[in-house]
Amino acid sequence: MGLEELVQRVSGFIRDNPNERDCWQKAPALSGLLIWDQEAFRPLAKRWIDRAVATQKSDGNLSYGDWHTSSGGHIRSFTPLASETAAVGAPMLQLFERSRDERYLASAARQYQALLDAPRTSEGGIWSRGEGPELWIDFTYLMCPFMAHYGKLTNDSGPVDEAFKQFRVHVRRLVDPEFHLARHAWCEKPNHFPQSTFWARGNGWLLACCAELLTLAPEHPEAGFVRETYARVLGAMSSMQDASGYFFHVLDDPLSNLEASATLMYAYAAQRAVELGIRVEGHSADALRERALKAFIVAAGSVEPNGKVPGVAMVPGGPGVPFGWTLFGQGFFLLAAHALREHLTDMEV
Repeated sequence: MGLEELVQRVSGFIRDNPNERDCWQKAPALSGLLIWDQEAFRPLAKRWIDRAVATQKSDGNLSYGDWHTSSGGHIRSFTPLASETAAVGAPMLQLFERSRDERYLASAARQYQALLDAPRTSEGGIWSRGEGPELWIDFTYLMCPFMAHYGKLTNDSGPVDEAFKQFRVHVRRLVDPEFHLARHAWCEKPNHFPQSTFWARGNGWLLACCAELLTLAPEHPEAGFVRETYARVLGAMSSMQDASGYFFHVLDDPLSNLEASATLMYAYAAQRAVELGIRVEGHSADALRERALKAFIVAAGSVEPNGKVPGVAMVPGGPGVPFGWTLFGQGFFLLAAHALREHLTDMEV
């Protein structure tokens, strides 16, 4: 099957399986639909974003941001804060750049204020959930690109600075200084890791955040720290890729399942690193691209005829969760496919 047909099927599965109340999970799917910009799916992306704006709460949080319980993993309940709902702000601002609809920028202003108003750790890290004080590595991607993009669009250095500050605080607490891999979640009081494995998708979220920040604000004074983090984490994760091309759900646990969303995030982030000139010790640019292609192609081979991307560890991630499909898994398929498209034109995937 050719890449274009596969992209159409994955996009069609997103269209045919909407879940308005998932809040943040739809954000990468929206970014994937927007970056491919296929006429058939433009109305869907706009409708979902318009609905997120229409349901923005009085406190500024986009979409629904509903309290929910977990069916597995390390939490029983999750009360969303602005750090989660900001995820929808990223594709909203991408759509604003195309449409110049001022509603989106006004909505972004309210969402950014909600981030400023959110509770923080003593170092200024925005809590991941109301049950904090906690920081989760995935929230680098969920909030930092939104803040950086909002600051750039409004010529305001404050949101850009805040994005890089949140990145540094999360990396300090969650990236292991010896192994250069991210742990999932850290709690300030009592000081411990509620979920401490080297969770593959968590590292994927972090790497994708690095790519977005360096695309949006490569000149920022803290961009050097992002580049260094990108290189170290990407190098460490690359060395743990299975011979199949996949990554294990827990990176250093070969008894855990092969996991699709982390594999697709890696494919996206590794190719973007090559484009951004990130130098990874022990890995040439060509070698990184080959790893990215291997990751994408093996995940693409699992896509079902209806466009479903299976083999995704369900929320909240970490050991003990069931596997299925998610909108962010669908979205990172589209993002990785777009990043690698020039290198896939002669391949059947």
